[in-house]
Amino acid sequence: MELRDLKAFVTLGEVLHFGQAAARQHITQSALSKQIRRLEGEFGGELFERNASSTRLTLLGRALYADASALVAQSEQLGRSARDVLAGNGGTLRIGFGVATKLLVPAAIARLRAARPGVRIELNDLSTHHQLLALAEGRLDLGFCRLPAPKGWHCLPVVRAHFIAVLPASYAGVKGLADLVDRPLAILRRDKAPSFHDQFVHYLAQSGLRFRDIQYVNDFAAGIATAAADIAWTLVPSSTTIEHPDVISLPLTEAEASWIIGLIRPPGGDNPLIAPFWQTVAELGDPALTTLGDQGCAGT
Repeated sequence: MELRDLKAFVTLGEVLHFGQAAARQHITQSALSKQIRRLEGEFGGELFERNASSTRLTLLGRALYADASALVAQSEQLGRSARDVLAGNGGTLRIGFGVATKLLVPAAIARLRAARPGVRIELNDLSTHHQLLALAEGRLDLGFCRLPAPKGWHCLPVVRAHFIAVLPASYAGVKGLADLVDRPLAILRRDKAPSFHDQFVHYLAQSGLRFRDIQYVNDFAAGIATAAADIAWTLVPSSTTIEHPDVISLPLTEAEASWIIGLIRPPGGDNPLIAPFWQTVAELGDPALTTLGDQGCAGT
């Protein structure tokens, strides 16, 4: 059964006039008649009763008309959807992000969808390590990751982040890391966010200080709760929401305590939604970083 034959049947069933139906289909009446006969042969019965003055659907024609109309409508919608996807007005964009871009990402998505309401967005809250794996395996189109990006990948620096020490309220006299070497430290488990953990450890090593009493937590919220309970202090990214009356926030400003988050993607992606989203993020990101382009992708 051919789709064009079904379209001919639906059109003729709507207008009940061979001449008008043929004109709508941009074919001759004889070609239309052949299409109808071909369908009738496949269905095993006549679809139309035709005489000199009128054309009517038969019992079989009436029974099949609704289903045939639905199939034709679905095929036309499929074509429209394909054109929308290829034009970047439809389809799905799969994005990875983390806590550092929790404000930027929703703003960029809202702006993109305002211009392209037919677009679907799949958001995945993942660490840089897990985003890189998903991007390499084709499970994400774009990711907001800690720089540097893998060699040869496209990159747009967008946000600078830094560490904040979260201390129990009883640590009111603490001025810096040197005052914390003898205090218990709660750090994020490496398997939860390998890139963050490695920079965390590198930063502590660069400080030249040795922290002996170390325990592990599963997420930043647990680290803050540990500080609030006066059990240990912790380090979190500057984008972390810290709203607890029993903790003190101590921003760390050294160069080693900061890093850059960039929007990245591997080469060869063919999703037409990538380019407009990339441009949207470039407009919303930190101008001091986004104007650097690839020059800023080496990270810190």
